[in-house]
Amino acid sequence: MTQPRIKFILVRPRNPDNIGAAARAMANFGFTDLALAGAFASDWAEAEACWRAEASVSAIGAMEIIEKTRLYADIPSAAADCSVLFGTSSLHRLKPDRDVRPLSEAAALAAAAGGKAGILFGGEKTGLTKEDLSHCSAILNIPTRPAQPSMNLGQAVAVAAYELSGARLKPPPAGRQAAPPLPQAELERFADAILARLVKEGGRYWAGEAQARAVRRGLIDARLTRDARSALKILLKE
Repeated sequence: MTQPRIKFILVRPRNPDNIGAAARAMANFGFTDLALAGAFASDWAEAEACWRAEASVSAIGAMEIIEKTRLYADIPSAAADCSVLFGTSSLHRLKPDRDVRPLSEAAALAAAAGGKAGILFGGEKTGLTKEDLSHCSAILNIPTRPAQPSMNLGQAVAVAAYELSGARLKPPPAGRQAAPPLPQAELERFADAILARLVKEGGRYWAGEAQARAVRRGLIDARLTRDARSALKILLKE
């Protein structure tokens, strides 16, 4: 049984207790890499000792994870060391414009990507937005009852960690394989360069967030080969 390398990324978390619960759930199933992106409280960076202390109440047996947890300004910086990024959602608040895969496939998807896979979890109030999910190769769906669709953040991490740790991975089929996804940092860099060129050539219309999402989706779906990536770097004069 092989366990993929996973980075759990909590996006705009509001409650340190939930961060501690997420860390405890990760420890239950052997994961240790936790990051926070766009933490809700503006003073968290200045009060790290305070929020870590609050998280420790629910992070029983997982304080090593809490102590190593880093805060990032946004998703791209939190996922810079990831080869691929997936978002989790019950889908009750949005119509998906990405591939939706059952959570039971998460371990196989992460392993097939190679390197480290980042798993995004939305904040307690809104979950992941369409903008958040535009950074992801696919959405991992946690099916819930329509009458109670949303899950506590710590519980969602626990369910995902269980699936990721327990799945038996199948070997990839023989024959030619699709190009691996762009490493997350390279994806963001290409997207920024393309958007800058589009703004320069086509005007401010291309500065919109919808256009940024479309460019990221295009790069993810293209599954660029190494030669195509090299050509794109030359074209963008990277």
